[in-house]
Amino acid sequence: MKTYALGLGLASLVAATASADITGAYVYSYSVTAADFDGADVTVNVQDLYLSSNDAADTALNVFNYNAGANAATSYFQSFTGTGWQPTNLGGPFDAPALRLADSFVTIGGFAQDTLLPEQAPGSGAGTGLDPNFGGNGAAAPGPNAGWYNGSPPSLNGQVGAVPEPSGDLIGLGVLVGRFASVEDFSIVCSTFEVTWNQGLGTPGQQAGILYCPAPGALALFGLAAFGRHRRRA
Repeated sequence: MKTYALGLGLASLVAATASADITGAYVYSYSVTAADFDGADVTVNVQDLYLSSNDAADTALNVFNYNAGANAATSYFQSFTGTGWQPTNLGGPFDAPALRLADSFVTIGGFAQDTLLPEQAPGSGAGTGLDPNFGGNGAAAPGPNAGWYNGSPPSLNGQVGAVPEPSGDLIGLGVLVGRFASVEDFSIVCSTFEVTWNQGLGTPGQQAGILYCPAPGALALFGLAAFGRHRRRA
């Protein structure tokens, strides 16, 4: 069994230049009820974190120095057959709706695009690695200055693609970098992190810092959040 309740939190994006850039980040927030491996339903609140872009060639490589906001959860839901924060679906008898839809993970792309709620299908997010600061694959939540990366850059897992809004209209280009799910209410508002990207193998890397911190009440009133951004070359 699986059910959804969906709300959209989008960022107004501040681009420093007209060049090909990762321009910011945005979050899809929703709740989902899905059956876990033992057949019991679990209901969680979910926030999917995306990077946004202005060029289809942009390819995310890593997220680093991630520090959660004050209202983030201290422990996130992991499906019974999930192995931790690195995306893993062993398939066959270990596959379950809760693993596909409600499990918490971090990734650098590698999931289906042009879909509202990408599932953690077998092979999705393959090659994702965790920096030592993350706290390990079994951590309750990402540690201070946490980082994760695409351990197989030739896969181009982090390349951006079209991402639809609930109506089905495209909102632009994006790539999934994390799913955070908890049985409690939480928000990753006022989280900060940095990101590295390029435009494919052999191209120079660029880096930017992102602050996801809308003004109080702005998200509830307008469904919009502003992202501060600074930029430097790798």
